[in-house]
Order: sequence, then structure tokens, then C-alpha cells
Amino acid sequence: MLRTLGSLSPLFLSMGILLLGGGLLGTLLAVRMGVEGFRPDIIGLVMACYSVGFVMATLVCSRIIQKVGHIRCFAAFAAIAACSALVHGLHVDAWLWAGMRITFGFAVAGLYMVTESWLNDRTPREFRGRVLGIYVVVTSVSLGSGQFLLNVWDVSGYQLFSLAGILMAAALVPVALTRVTSPEILPTRRVGLRTLYAISPVATVTAFGAGLSNGGFFALGPVFAVGMGFSTAEVASFMGAAILGGLFLQYLIGRLSDHFDRRRVIIVVTSLLAMVSLVIASVQSPALTLIIGLAVFWGGLNFTVYALGLALAHDFMQPEERVPASATLLLVHGTGMILGPLLLARFMAGLGSQGLFLGLAIIAVCIAVYGWYRDRVTDTIPVTDQEVYRAVPQVVASTPMTPVLEADSEDTQLEFDFDASPGDTGGWQGAGDVDG
Repeated sequence: MLRTLGSLSPLFLSMGILLLGGGLLGTLLAVRMGVEGFRPDIIGLVMACYSVGFVMATLVCSRIIQKVGHIRCFAAFAAIAACSALVHGLHVDAWLWAGMRITFGFAVAGLYMVTESWLNDRTPREFRGRVLGIYVVVTSVSLGSGQFLLNVWDVSGYQLFSLAGILMAAALVPVALTRVTSPEILPTRRVGLRTLYAISPVATVTAFGAGLSNGGFFALGPVFAVGMGFSTAEVASFMGAAILGGLFLQYLIGRLSDHFDRRRVIIVVTSLLAMVSLVIASVQSPALTLIIGLAVFWGGLNFTVYALGLALAHDFMQPEERVPASATLLLVHGTGMILGPLLLARFMAGLGSQGLFLGLAIIAVCIAVYGWYRDRVTDTIPVTDQEVYRAVPQVVASTPMTPVLEADSEDTQLEFDFDASPGDTGGWQGAGDVDG
């Protein structure tokens, strides 16, 4: 296990540094647009462009990685992300920033695909669950910690955009200095939306609703905080509390879903999420301590919803369906992330800052009601036949590579002889060149 983690440490370090910059950039851009006087619907539109780029990347990046190799692709995507961050600081323009959000989303999706397929390739089957858990911790802590970098400089200047770009460029260094055998991405067939819905209607609706909620919160959460009268430091604390809260409750809720009917766990979690959202929406004064405490609980509930939907879908999938069906589930989730900021911005335009959490409450209620309906009219599978819950990274939740990290995906795992001498490829099954 320690040898595996040692071989993966450059990758974890690179992703941690990159997501520090990514966490800063997303919140900074939303706050800066508010400072510049953009309307909530314009802010939502610009921020939704991240998800547009992300979804586009899931359709094409696997072929790019297969042709170019993991290390070179990581370097290229990180450089693109850094450039897009720096361009934000050159000129204040909604169209320019929208284009850069698409570019940044595309690059980040490519980086996640490189990382997750690399983890799959280099992780022996018996360690895969623990390695994925460490991956989730690294991504969540880095993303949450990036929020607090908002306090380093004034948001109205270019310096914070430069800092985000510097961090993303620095993320190149650990991976660029490592020398490993290039992993292989195996081609998979696709599962269409109709087939996915037939496999698990509740999982499909849950993934879409989680996308609406996640996309809306990350795009407009800072706008809500500013509208509540929070200072820049308090905005960072609010966003960081919600993101790190998602890590706090992920394990507990995941274990509960392994011991109780998963559909009913989704109903309970989304019902609680709706109630917490309504409480936050009802707060009229900038009560920082209260709202941050509620944000921790809200994030802990909200950022487990997609992982619960993914686990529920896996309960009903055949082994050969897991990767392609999860890829389609990701596209459903990504579509929700595109529409979430646009929809919730309309709530904020009509109802003020509290409209964000009112809209989030409605989304959670819709998921809970649909889950309750399906629970009444269809049979459930025995709890003993459920798949084991796996945590997934926040924001993008997963890429099509995440399912092959699971411990029962033996057919897509490349086996390595970790005791082989450098340059000896005789100990692994598969083909690939050495990236340099």
C-alpha cells in the first residue's frame, strides 16, 4: 500500500495544487462579477459555462489521452487551465470570461480523466477503495482550502487571478518530473439515456438534481454571501465550510446507505437537505456563525447526493454496463450543472439572495418526492445485494474513469509488477509508450 501511494504521490500533489487554484478561481470570479455590477442571471450564465466545457471534454478527451499520453496531456491541460485563469485578469468582459470558463472546464475535465485513469492503472485491486478515498480527501481539502486564498489580495485587482494561474502552472511540476509507463484507456461502449433511465429512474433523476444543485451553489453561493452582507473573508469561510462539510458527512452517509435501502436513504438525505436550505433561506440578517454552521451541514448532505445516485445505479447495473452507464450518468449530472446556475439565478433575480436556497430546497424536494413515488410503486433489491458505497470527488463528482477504480472492476485493471526494474515492461499486461 505504501509503495502504491509513493508512486502516486506526484499525481496527488499536482491535483492538490491545481485544485487550490481552481477553488480560488471559481469563487473569485463570482465575487468579482458582483463587485463589477453584473446581474445574477449574467453571473449564472458565465459560471454555467464551466460545466459546458466539462461536458464537452468528457466526449472527446479520452481519445486525446489515448493518442498523446497521460503525462503530456496532464501538462497540456494544466497549462490551458493556467492560461484561462490569467486571461480573466486582463479585461473585465462577460463574453470573454464565459469563453474562459468553457476553456477552464474543458481543461479540468481532461485533468480529472488523466488522473482517474492513471489511478486505475497504477492501483492494485485490493487497495483501490482506499486509494479512491485518499483521492476524494485530497480533492475536497484542496478545493475547500482554495476558498481561503480569497483573503490574500483585494478581489477588485488582477493579483488573485494571477495567483490562481500560478498555482495551476505549478501543478505541472510534480507530474512533469515523474517518469512512469503510460497507462492505457480501454474503449467502452455507450449506454443511452433511455437505457440508463430503464436501469434506475431514481438514480437518473438524482444525478440530474444533484447537478442542478451543485452547479447552482458553486456559481451563485458567493453571490448569495455577498448579498447577505458578508465581507470577502466571510464569503471564503462560507464557501469553504460548505465544501469541507461535504467531506465531513460523506463517510457516515455512505455507510448508512450500505446498511439500509439506498432509495430511502436518498429520500431522507434530500428531505433533510430541503429543510436546511429553507432554514438558510429564512435567515434575514448576516448572522455569520449561524449560516456557516448551517453551511457545513448543508454541504455534508448536498455533496453526498450524487454519490448516492451513482451507488444506486450500480446496484442495478450489470458489470459490463458500469463504465458506460456511469459516463451517461455523468452527462446527465453535467447537464444539470449547466442548467442549475441559469435556473437559480432567476430565483435570485426575483427573490433576492435568499432565492438561491429557496430554489435549492425545491430541487431537493423534487428528488425526495420522486424517490418516494418510485419506492411506493416498484420493488427494491435486498440490502445484501447492494453495491458498496464509494465516495466521489466534489464539483465534477466523477468522470467516466471513476467507476473502474472500484474493487470489482477487475476486467479493466492493468496489473503491474511493482518490483520490476526501471524500463522493464515485462511485468504488466498491456501496451504503452513511456512519456518523457
